[in-house]
Amino acid sequence: MPYRLVTSDGNVQFELRPGMPMVLGRALNSDLPVLDPTISRRHAELTADATGIGVRDLGSSNGTFVAGARVTTARLAGGDHITFGKVHFEVRELSPMLVDDASAENVRRAARAGTTIIRQVPVPDADQALELALRASGVHEAIGERRPPATAAEHDRLKLTLLLEISKALTRTADEGSLLEKMVHFTFRLLDVRHVSILLLDDAGALVPRIARARDGESSPVAVAPSLARTVIAQKVAVLSDVPADDARATPSGAAAADGLSRHAACAPLIAGEGRVLGVLYVDSLTPGAPVSDEDLDFLVSFAGIGAVALDNIRAAARIRAEARIRDNFERFFTPQLAARIAASPQALGLGGERRTVSVLFADIRGFTELAARMAPDETARFLTEYFSEMVECVFRHGGTLDKFIGDAVMAQWGAPISAPDDADRALEASLEMLQAVDRLNARWRREGRPEIKVGIGLSHGEAFAGYLGSERRLEYTVIGDTINTGSRLCAWAEGGEILLTRAMRDAFTRPHALGDRPPLSLRGKASPITVYRALR
Repeated sequence: MPYRLVTSDGNVQFELRPGMPMVLGRALNSDLPVLDPTISRRHAELTADATGIGVRDLGSSNGTFVAGARVTTARLAGGDHITFGKVHFEVRELSPMLVDDASAENVRRAARAGTTIIRQVPVPDADQALELALRASGVHEAIGERRPPATAAEHDRLKLTLLLEISKALTRTADEGSLLEKMVHFTFRLLDVRHVSILLLDDAGALVPRIARARDGESSPVAVAPSLARTVIAQKVAVLSDVPADDARATPSGAAAADGLSRHAACAPLIAGEGRVLGVLYVDSLTPGAPVSDEDLDFLVSFAGIGAVALDNIRAAARIRAEARIRDNFERFFTPQLAARIAASPQALGLGGERRTVSVLFADIRGFTELAARMAPDETARFLTEYFSEMVECVFRHGGTLDKFIGDAVMAQWGAPISAPDDADRALEASLEMLQAVDRLNARWRREGRPEIKVGIGLSHGEAFAGYLGSERRLEYTVIGDTINTGSRLCAWAEGGEILLTRAMRDAFTRPHALGDRPPLSLRGKASPITVYRALR
């Protein structure tokens, strides 16, 4: 029969298996370690068998007691009590069906390793903890019974505990609307006020009412005096205000005058990290003889600070999620670094488009139509995937943007939506690296017995329209204009392994590059031949 020793408070428990002598003592390597100063290092030996537990005192200093009498040996059965030093245990029988050999052995191993449960304290969930803190603090609406007044130190401790629990409750909120609702709810529980309003600053710096409630739960907009709000925000101070009964300008529909009561108000700034003011938390009371007190104002300041941090965290999390979505969408076309910059500056992708100075690159496989005709469809797909993968990496390594694939051609550009002074240089350097990558591909394909390719590249520089084009069902970010058409037509003229570029491209370089002359070309759409250069490898 297995047994369990359990202390009177239930905080320490040991399982005893039949036929296994176990030493109870203060030493951490004891089979049954009990960390109590009245327990000797090797206090007693316990052996369970089919009929009970045999106990043998090992010469302990403070003795072993059964039924109040000190013993050197004893027999125990289920329901008996025994005391080692001053630690009391009860013997409980366990059903063999409830004992798991593996778990029992784990308990013994943990005990031998010095892991002993000294005390167990029930831990409430977050909502229960908040309710307990509210009740213990004695704030308005939190309790229905009266308690003896706490000392100043105890009062401060309870208030800190309450603020901690409120902080935990607010930081569990995932969206801004729910957070504001919770802030209003807690304000009514913390303070004896009639109205609560939260006003937040918009992007233009204007104070916009976001939520206003009366104690009965109804939406109850309250006009906060602009001078009061400006003072709170500009000076980052919380203020108490006592509005006379005849001043109906700051009350809805002249409510204060109608009630014949003075309106006691408090307003605290919502200050987030780095001293940024997000808005204000405003409360007022029309209750006779119950104005907002100095202590209420102090509490309101602390509460507003907690709410501001929670609000700032929610907004930061929303920004991070938005940036992540943008990065996910644009890393297919932009370098990870450029995608991160776009995510951090979404205005760079303004809808409607804009005129940008860009350097555009077109790279096209010579004779690919005939080559593809000799390949199976899956072989063609594999071939293009290998080729495009190398080309895109060249573009990305030089900070370019993949605009699109056009059949077997690659179109990339530098300058939209974000530009750099050396866009033209990086476009040329990417082109040179592309030809090197083609050489490596050809060498591998030659070893594999696969066909080789030649690629011609055209580069152009100038003004273009950059923005979203397409239909309502599908939009894509691209660049269009004469600069892009010129780059495409130069690419068509370029021979395999050749890079052609315009004079505007050459003039835009900020670093020296090896270039060669080439006869002017007559391009479709141009009234006269244009000057063209060839990049030397």
